[in-house]
Amino acid sequence: MGKSNIQWLKGDPKSSIMRISFPIMVTMLSATLYNLIDGMWIAGLGEFAIAGVGLIVPLFALINGISNGLGNGITSSINRFREEYGQEKANIVSSQAVVIVIVVSILLTVSLLLFLDPYLSFYTHDVQTKREAINYAVPLFVGLFPFVIAQIFASIFRSEGDTKRSMYAMSIGLILNAVLDPVFIYVLNMGSAGAAFSTIITCILSALIMFYWIFIKKDTVIKINVRRVLKSKWDWIITKDIFKTGIPASLVLVILSFSTMIYNFIIAYIAGDLGLSIYSSAYRIYILGLMPITAICSGLVAIYGTHYGAKNSKFFKSTHKYGTLYAFIFGSIVCTLFFTFSDQIAYLFMIVTENSLLTAGISQNIRIISFCIPFLGLGLPSSYLYQGVGKGFTSFLWTIVYEVVCTVPAVCFFTFYFNWGLIGIWTGFLVGRGTASILNFIVARISIRNIVKDWA
Repeated sequence: MGKSNIQWLKGDPKSSIMRISFPIMVTMLSATLYNLIDGMWIAGLGEFAIAGVGLIVPLFALINGISNGLGNGITSSINRFREEYGQEKANIVSSQAVVIVIVVSILLTVSLLLFLDPYLSFYTHDVQTKREAINYAVPLFVGLFPFVIAQIFASIFRSEGDTKRSMYAMSIGLILNAVLDPVFIYVLNMGSAGAAFSTIITCILSALIMFYWIFIKKDTVIKINVRRVLKSKWDWIITKDIFKTGIPASLVLVILSFSTMIYNFIIAYIAGDLGLSIYSSAYRIYILGLMPITAICSGLVAIYGTHYGAKNSKFFKSTHKYGTLYAFIFGSIVCTLFFTFSDQIAYLFMIVTENSLLTAGISQNIRIISFCIPFLGLGLPSSYLYQGVGKGFTSFLWTIVYEVVCTVPAVCFFTFYFNWGLIGIWTGFLVGRGTASILNFIVARISIRNIVKDWA
């Protein structure tokens, strides 16, 4: 089965992209639907809980960014080393990756817990909002190891084209999460902390399922032997290669988290806790809309890496062509649905709260932000191109272009120069990210032409 999946990675991207990406899409759909449901349950706890949890969203995005970034670095390294040096080298990459992730998880937990109080004090002095944020954040940060390791195990499955089993493991956990949420939050009366405990418990389940396949059943192409790499001489070339893509890829979402902190500060200044509640609630829907594009891009990393390592110019070029086409089509469909049904989507939050200002604000946000999604379908496959070929720093630079160069200035311009308030912030998102996406696509086509020219 594993060898058959690897052959799909090496096949025509026109068909292999969707075959590899669709299970990832299902997994992300489960995750984003859970986040939406999670937001609805938290909304029932009141405005302070929504605002408090909303302040933790950038930090959780930071965790997710580091784990996804490392995962993409690992996937890229495994595929390129396999094509250049053989399967045994790919096994060593995977084994060292597990050790690296354990160390990173410990450092993350300690850093986030130390940083939490000054971070919250920067945004709000409201005691209730801070209490809700701390109740949610502390158990989440203490138990983040299973979350990170589950993401890394999934990336190892992706590296050999076996995205179905990682889909099963992650989706089972997420479904259980949606069931446990109301139990922990309301039945056990744990409030916002209950949502965090539910997340960690289900991440443990997902990680254990994949651990069984990799270490006990041992039916993967990749063979991980942590004891062996610890006893033998550490291969720093492999570590450097993982970090060469993984660190910049992680920093991509660090920049996104940092820019989100800036947006939170502006929103809090303009509209207070209500504005933060609108943004944090609508952001979950926005992430849901990006899910098909992100899934395609996650699959592209393994495919880019495979064809780049094999120097297959035909399939390397068509990977970007079809990846961008599929992402743009899905983005356009999502944009149409979100714009058309923005009121109905926002009304979901009325199930657990009767705050009409909140739902009206969410609907307004969706109508504007939805137009970002097709543009990102044009640009994001280009950013993941650089991760796939081991040039993570270039991908990181493009994130700076997206957020720091284009979007943050656009948000400030429409918000303060035109004095449009929240509408100015949402419009700044659209103009900034749309402009950056077009530039990203154009430069990527030039980069591909130069890479293929160097192979000739």
